[in-house]
Amino acid sequence: MKKDFLNEKKIIICCGSGGVGKTTLSAALALEAAHRGKKTIVLTIDPAKRLATAMGLDGLGYTPKEIITSPPLSGKLYAMMLDTKRTFDRLIEKYASDPTSRKSILNNTLYKHMSSMIAGSQEYMAMEKLYEIYLEDNYDLIILDTPPTRHALDFLDAPKKMINMTGNSLLKWFLKPGIFLGKTNFRLFRKSAERILSVFDRLAGFAFLHELSQMVSLMSGLLGGFQARAKAVYNLLREDVTGFLLVTSPSSVAIQDALYFHEKICEEELPFLGFIVNRTHHSLDKDFLESIRQDLNTLKPALREKIWDQVKNYNQLALRDQKATSLLKKMGGKKSFYASIPLLTADVHDLEGLQQLYAAMNS
Repeated sequence: MKKDFLNEKKIIICCGSGGVGKTTLSAALALEAAHRGKKTIVLTIDPAKRLATAMGLDGLGYTPKEIITSPPLSGKLYAMMLDTKRTFDRLIEKYASDPTSRKSILNNTLYKHMSSMIAGSQEYMAMEKLYEIYLEDNYDLIILDTPPTRHALDFLDAPKKMINMTGNSLLKWFLKPGIFLGKTNFRLFRKSAERILSVFDRLAGFAFLHELSQMVSLMSGLLGGFQARAKAVYNLLREDVTGFLLVTSPSSVAIQDALYFHEKICEEELPFLGFIVNRTHHSLDKDFLESIRQDLNTLKPALREKIWDQVKNYNQLALRDQKATSLLKKMGGKKSFYASIPLLTADVHDLEGLQQLYAAMNS
């Protein structure tokens, strides 16, 4: 019997490399949970809007949108896009010491640039929004469709990187250089910095040095709050309410990515749920192949050979997929969930298609 994690978990994080159907599967799982009576939300950071497409919608906003079905679901289903900049702003609003400081930071030109392009913010802000929704306790189940990533550590290490960054002595030195420099050296540092940063004033088109000094002064008091929040997110990912589901396709590159991701999940001691292998080819048994061969005998030789080559190619893919799925089953172990979804004849673009996808996952 397959593990029924939809009833066991409060948070399900679907992860894996890009292009394996992760977003669509996240939506299918959320729909099934809503059919079971759960109030469910599925979150995505996907700029290609695949989640909206899979649910038959024109688009999604940055607030939860209820998905209305006919007949109605036993529970409720919501979906939303994640806005990384807005999530960053909410952190500032939470930890700024007073309304004046909060307003000054949010209106700071340099902050606006940094919050839109800060390295790694997409991964961490996805985790931050997940944590915020979890604390609100408005949903029975939260499903996160993670951003596609080339390296598992970009995503898995996001909370840890935020903890390190906000506790890093170099960052503190940057925010309060006088702590580590004597008065004479600090004056020299400031004069050198002013000459260097004045170049940015001309290049960036705004008073870079002024904006920097203002932001440094305002944000220096927020580090403790950021670090505490990042630690809380880090801990939530390791609690029993959370589960990581690895989605992959049977291609050799995707399988290698999945194995690497699984290794990192185990290293980080994150709660691993299992593997879902999407778009697999099911092997053809010998009797079926023989019946095809006999049927082809009625065709002209050229056409017969062409069709038979296609059958052999398909069967080779099926054998490849069988090896890949056997490997993942072994890696996951008996306690983990495992499912193989056959390659569908058409893309999923509505709720009916999502139901069929979930049914295929459990066939």
